[in-house]
Amino acid sequence: MNRFHLSLITILMTASLACAVTVSAQAQAQARLTVSDSTTDSIATELLQFGDIDLFVFANRAAFLARMDETLGLGNIRDPDATFASLPRSPFTVTGRKNGKPIASCQIFVPANITPESGNEIFAQLMRGWFGPHLSYETSAGLTYRWLIYHEVRHCKPDHFGDEDVKSHNDELNADLFAFDQLATPENRAALARDIIGFRIITSALFADKSHMTGLSLKHALDPEGRDQNPDKAEEIAAFVNTRQMIGNQARAIAAQATPTSLELIRAITELREKSEAGTLQSNDPRMGEILIELDDAIARFAPRLHASVATRRPN
Repeated sequence: MNRFHLSLITILMTASLACAVTVSAQAQAQARLTVSDSTTDSIATELLQFGDIDLFVFANRAAFLARMDETLGLGNIRDPDATFASLPRSPFTVTGRKNGKPIASCQIFVPANITPESGNEIFAQLMRGWFGPHLSYETSAGLTYRWLIYHEVRHCKPDHFGDEDVKSHNDELNADLFAFDQLATPENRAALARDIIGFRIITSALFADKSHMTGLSLKHALDPEGRDQNPDKAEEIAAFVNTRQMIGNQARAIAAQATPTSLELIRAITELREKSEAGTLQSNDPRMGEILIELDDAIARFAPRLHASVATRRPN
C-alpha cells in the first residue's frame, strides 16, 4: 500500500524500501503464523509462488526494529530510532542489502492491528474508521485484505524501488493491477473491481500521499471502455489535491466545531457532488467532478446507512 523509503543508510546498505509488514525477531515463528488456518498464514504460503518472499506481522515499532536488526543490522542504518519513528499504518515492503549482499528475501510487513486475526477490517482501518469499523463489501473483507498484500508482492521487484511522485504513482497503479489480476475470477471480477476502485477513490481524495492518488487511473484501467481515457498522472494528482482542498473547505463551512465530523465530511461531499452534476462546481477541471461523483458513490456502497443519514442536501 505505502512506499516506505529509507534515505539515511550507510554505504554498507544500498537499500530501497517500499511498503511492508513486520514482526519481532523473537516472534518470527508466530508471525508465520500462530493459527494454522489463519488468513495471514495461508497468504504467507501463497506468496512463495512469486519467489523468496516472507510475510511478517509486527505489533509495534520495537518489534519492527528487532526484525530489521536481524535482517539488516541496525548498525547499517543511521539513526534507526529516528528513521522508523513513524511507521506506515498499512502493509509495506522492505528490500535491501546487507554487507554488500542482497538480503535473503523480500519482506512484506503488516501491522498487527489490520490483520484479519485482529478482528479489524483493513479497508475500514485504512479509511481511518471514518465510515465505521465494518463496511459493506461487494466481495469480502478477506479478499480486500488479500488484494493489499498481493499489491506488495509487486513492490518486491527491483523496478518498484521508488522515485519521484509520477514514477511512484505508476508503480502503485501497476501494483494494484497486478494484485487484481492475481485474485480476480470470472465470478468476482466486477465486484472486486468496484471494491478496490472505491477504496482508492476514497483514500486518494481524502488523505493518501501523491504517489497513491491512483483512483481515477485504476478506474479507467479496469474499465475496457475507458482505457483510452486514462488520465495523465500529474494531472490526476493535481485533480485529487484540488478536490481534497475543496472538500475540506466545504466541510469546514458546515461544521459545528473547528474540526468537521465524519458525518459533516460526507455531507460536504454530497453537496459538492450535487454542484458538479448541476454544473455549478467552481472548477474548470472535469476530473474533479468525476472524482466527487465516484467518491460519493464509493462511500454510499461501503457505508450505505451512514451515507443515507446525511445525504440530503441541507436547505439554503
